[in-house]
Amino acid sequence: MCGIVGVISKQAFPASFIQSMNNTLVHRGPDCEGYLLGGMHEFDINPPQCDIIDSPIPFAFGHRRLAILDLSEQGNQPMCYRGRYWIIYNGEVYNHVEIREELETLGYTFRSQTDTEVIMASYDAWGVDCLNRFNGMWAFVLYDSKTEEIFISRDRFGVKPLYYYQDNQHFIFGSEIKALLKHPAVTKEPNIEYCKLFLRMGSQDHLRETAFKEIYRFECASFLKCRIEEIFHPFKETTFWSIQPNLSNEPYNEAKASEYAERYYNLLEDAVRLRLRSDVKIGSALSGGLDSSSVAYLVNQQLKAVGCGDRQETFSSVYRTTGSEYCDESYYIDEVARSLDVRSSTIEPKVEDIIEEHRKFVYYLDTPARNTVMSSWHTYKLTRECGVKVTLDGQGADEQLVGYLDYMINYFSIVPLGTLIREMPLYRQIPNASSFIARGSILNLSRCLLGEKLSLSILDRLGKKFSYIPVNQRMSDDLILSLGTLFHWADRGSMAFSIESRMPFMDYRLVEFLATVPATYKLHGGWTKYLARKAFDGKLPENVCWRRDKMGWPIPEEFWFKGKLKEHFIRALKNSEFLLRVGIDFSNVSEIEIFDRYSFEFLLRCYVLEIWYSVFWGRDAYIPVNPQISSLD
Repeated sequence: MCGIVGVISKQAFPASFIQSMNNTLVHRGPDCEGYLLGGMHEFDINPPQCDIIDSPIPFAFGHRRLAILDLSEQGNQPMCYRGRYWIIYNGEVYNHVEIREELETLGYTFRSQTDTEVIMASYDAWGVDCLNRFNGMWAFVLYDSKTEEIFISRDRFGVKPLYYYQDNQHFIFGSEIKALLKHPAVTKEPNIEYCKLFLRMGSQDHLRETAFKEIYRFECASFLKCRIEEIFHPFKETTFWSIQPNLSNEPYNEAKASEYAERYYNLLEDAVRLRLRSDVKIGSALSGGLDSSSVAYLVNQQLKAVGCGDRQETFSSVYRTTGSEYCDESYYIDEVARSLDVRSSTIEPKVEDIIEEHRKFVYYLDTPARNTVMSSWHTYKLTRECGVKVTLDGQGADEQLVGYLDYMINYFSIVPLGTLIREMPLYRQIPNASSFIARGSILNLSRCLLGEKLSLSILDRLGKKFSYIPVNQRMSDDLILSLGTLFHWADRGSMAFSIESRMPFMDYRLVEFLATVPATYKLHGGWTKYLARKAFDGKLPENVCWRRDKMGWPIPEEFWFKGKLKEHFIRALKNSEFLLRVGIDFSNVSEIEIFDRYSFEFLLRCYVLEIWYSVFWGRDAYIPVNPQISSLD
């Protein structure tokens, strides 16, 4: 896991530009820095000493390394292969061992034990088709000095970030937006339309546009290959992977359910096995829910299989303080820890630290989030304090296994009426599920009585925004629309503390398999995530495996901002000049009215947007005294 930056230009530029950009990402790679400076055939991998980079098309690449595999100097980047290919790369290809063995049968040799070298050899062997062989997360830029071509790619789900700025003179890129802002060609202005959309809809990390004007995301599951002089022209990435969901209403079959559950377990087990490959210490994030507990269980099994005597370490955020207990999951965390005999470490965010800790995270996030994300931030902070450099996390399961209650709208809107009548009472036992069941049922009944087109027309006139989208199609959409935001938070939160976050549920083999499993095996018998519960029945504590009221990763923000931090919260909203620029004016709203007139979710988005603006443009803009990890503690 690392940080990458680069500048390709039609104009000569000072080498100090790339070093300034690279230094901004020291938290992503505190172990080593490296540079590639030059034009078509001139290279210098030493830190910038020259004043000007000048050639027909001058360019510079920078890299910050977080050493995970092959901790020797052989793993440093930029890395060259066969004197032809140069790469800067952020991520992990977990199946690099198997790919290396295949390449060796083709005559390829290697100087290091890194996956970085395997990527370049794979590209030499198979061209852009190499991407289909990679199981992992990545964002890389590869330069072929023989053909003078640039090859850029980002992983299937966009776990690893890549941003760029482009005009007819420059192509500037990096792992984080703040690095691009160090280049004088990049205008440091907020994207007002994006900010307005954020206030209406929340985080929009699936879009090409960002909260910064003229800075864009490179699309996930895609690549760009072009001659270096063509990089200044507008481009459209080529997609190399997509999901094909099973949209059938296949009736439930017990024998098939057992078969699906076994396949699910085996794929997740192998995903965990691959993600335990590391030359540094690994731990797990544990929320007390089914997903993170399943990962922790499988890590234990793998440690036993290889004869490792060390106990697994897990890390969690808890809320035991009076008033915030409604977000506390410590009972279930402790239950899993006892059952699996892991070394469990917990942290409770302190209300008096929230303002400053949130500002720090906003700086590392680059873009506004729809909430404070303080549970995630503090969990990674604790992980770093315990000396762990890699964690296995549970992101992605809810979006594939029907973990959210609003998926019931999709499910009940299209199931046969007999199924609807039979299963409604079972699902009503799930806390807070009734309203979602009712909305799905209304859709279903109106479709049966009026037809799909007419029923949607009437509901639309009544102000009800519904649609008949099958569950698996909705989940397939959410892999891009929703998970992009969670991956953004996980990447920035973990990398702020120089930690690599790995996600077994995003193994593409598991994702492809779950997309083929009919929805009737994910929602069954009054249970969400039925397939996963069946797979881990008897392996995890029953009150964890068959729990109905899991809360996700809750944060007691209302307790904070309507309590001890209320004065700060309201002052930030009422005095915000930036909120006025995006059409929101709280200046004439009293403290009493502000919580009555607006939903807390909307107020929180407004607050986060104001803090984001103040961090990057305000009079007290956040600037780390030293962007090393020590400055965060």
